[in-house]
Amino acid sequence: MAISIDTECDKGKRWEVIKPMGFRGIYWGVAEYLQPLFESYNLKPTYLLSPEVILDEKSVKIFIDINKRGAELGTHLHGEFIEPFANFDADKTEEKAEDYTDEVEFEKLKNLTVLFKETFKFPPRSYRAGRYSISERTFRFLEALDYKVDTSVSPFSFGHPPIFPKPYKVGKILEVPITSYPLNWKFFKILRSLPLYKLRRFRNWAKRFGPIWLRPSLFDEGSMLKLVEKIEERSKVVILNLFLHNMEVVENLSPYDAEFTRKNLEGIIPKLVDRGYRGATLYEIYEAYESGKVPFEG
Repeated sequence: MAISIDTECDKGKRWEVIKPMGFRGIYWGVAEYLQPLFESYNLKPTYLLSPEVILDEKSVKIFIDINKRGAELGTHLHGEFIEPFANFDADKTEEKAEDYTDEVEFEKLKNLTVLFKETFKFPPRSYRAGRYSISERTFRFLEALDYKVDTSVSPFSFGHPPIFPKPYKVGKILEVPITSYPLNWKFFKILRSLPLYKLRRFRNWAKRFGPIWLRPSLFDEGSMLKLVEKIEERSKVVILNLFLHNMEVVENLSPYDAEFTRKNLEGIIPKLVDRGYRGATLYEIYEAYESGKVPFEG
C-alpha cells in the first residue's frame, strides 16, 4: 500500500494560495500529525513536493529528517512556482501542464528536478502532475529525466481512462494510479444522464455509485472500505494508493473539513493494516515489479 501526498504551501477554502505564503500544513500537518501517524503503523508515505516547498528552508529540514526515517520524497509540478514563466504572486495553482508547449513543460520539469537534486543531494524517482495534468509527452519527459514512477492518473476522473486501478507500464515509467473506482459505473452513467441529476440531493445520492477514491478528505471510512472490497473481488494482487494533500489535515488550509479528513484517515488505516496491507513507497513498488516479486496482471 502506497500513501502518496501532494505536498504544497497552505491554501484557503477555494484552493487560493494564502498570503504571505505559509507552510503550517507541513510544520504541523506533516511533522506533528501525518508522519507520526504513519510511523505508528509502520507505513512508508511518499511526499510529492511542489517547488515552493523545496524553496522553504524549514520544510526542507523536516523532509530531510523524514526521508532518513524511511519516507520517500518525490516531485509535484505546480508550474506557477518554477521557471520558465514562474509567477510567485499567483492567487491559485491552476495551471495545467497539458496547456504548456512541449518546451515549457519539459523545462519546468527539468528545473524542478534540478532544484530537488541540488536541495536533497539525490534524484527524485516519483512524480505527480499538478491538477492531474499528464499526457503522453509527460511520460517521455519523465523517462528522459530518469524518473521511475508516475502517480498522476485517477481512473474514471479528470478525463483519465476508465481502467482498473492497478500499476502498468508506460514506456519505462511505472504508472501507479490513485486508487479510484466506481461501485457501479453503468448504473451511475444512467443516473448521470437523467434530468434529475441537476438536483443536488439526487446528484449526491447518485454519486455513491460513481468513482470513489481512497481519499479521506472526500470519502468516509465506510465508502473507502467498500471501494477496497470491490477491488479485492476483481484482483489477486491489490496495490492500493491512498491519496491526500498535506494541508487537508489542518483546519482552514483547504476546502475540506480537516476533522472529517483526520477521522477517516485514522479509521481506514488500521482496517487496511488488519486486512494485511503493508506500507511501501512508490519507488519500492517500482522495485518490486522490476524484480519480479510482484507480477503484472493481464
